Amino acid sequence: MNKKQEIRYHIIFWILFLLMEVFSDIVFKNAIENPNEYLLHNLEFLVLQMGIFYFVYLKIAPVTIPAKKWTYLVSALILCILLFAGLRYVLEEIVLYKITGFHNYYPNSLRPLFYIFDNSYYAFRIILLSLVFYFVKHQLKVNQQYNELKLEKKQAELQVLKSQLSPHFLFNTLNSFYADALDVNSKLSDDILKLSEMLRYVTYQNEEFVLLKDELNFLNNYIILFKRRFEEGLFIKNSYPEFTKPYKVPTLLLIHFVENAFKHGVLNDAKNPIQLHIEIVKEQLVFKIENAFKPQDNYDENGIGYKNITQRLQLMFGKNYQLKHFQKENKYFVELQLPLKK
Repeated sequence: MNKKQEIRYHIIFWILFLLMEVFSDIVFKNAIENPNEYLLHNLEFLVLQMGIFYFVYLKIAPVTIPAKKWTYLVSALILCILLFAGLRYVLEEIVLYKITGFHNYYPNSLRPLFYIFDNSYYAFRIILLSLVFYFVKHQLKVNQQYNELKLEKKQAELQVLKSQLSPHFLFNTLNSFYADALDVNSKLSDDILKLSEMLRYVTYQNEEFVLLKDELNFLNNYIILFKRRFEEGLFIKNSYPEFTKPYKVPTLLLIHFVENAFKHGVLNDAKNPIQLHIEIVKEQLVFKIENAFKPQDNYDENGIGYKNITQRLQLMFGKNYQLKHFQKENKYFVELQLPLKK
């Protein structure tokens, strides 16, 4: 749902809401004695309800509902009910009274507790409608993000298929190179084997979740080959967990952060190596990486890569994950924690 559609639906809602209010007044009151006073009071009451509606819709709900802060939500809604009663009293019993000379409530009905209780119905009604509108908008947004991610995945898969030049031929050629190099240079043959494994992993791994050991093996092969590219002039300290359970993680997720460190980081400083640490804590994957970078190089913390990663994590885990990335002095830190699947 785009912005124009949202505005259109809200306009239709308020027109129908106003018509129902007028219709109920005509039915239950039979006749409107003073049209000008009636119009003034109803206009004030409509503006008040719209104010509370959009205060909940735009301010309270977006802060509390996605983060599942239910205690804060309930507390804020109770305050909205009190705010509704207080504003109505000021507008009707003070401001409009000076204009019309009439009270909307009888004097004995203006006792604070009774007044708040009587207005709680109207406040609760408009708050409930506001929450319904927000939940519908939120669900449509989540569905749209999910569909966009699926479309992006299909497009990426299609792009991979288009860019593949007979994978079997490529793998067979690499295996042939591996066999030829085995007797000549064992280190070269090992690198060819690692490259073949990585290409096979990227090409044929279409599952959303893969075994953690396979993902770490791919990550380790990537680091080893990257070191060869720099002729061992790349300094990195890495530690991986020891585990026996078949834990699963999202496929090709961790490589993004390692690539980012290699792309922007200082790689040839033995005193400030890249620090990569991965561990399992209470069936949660804890991933940390830090690297030094040149002061003139600025990270784009809100770039497309991180937006895509965040969107992917939100769709997979909702709010049940933590991703932090920040700069401190001349170092960049990434910390990711997410639940492991079995």
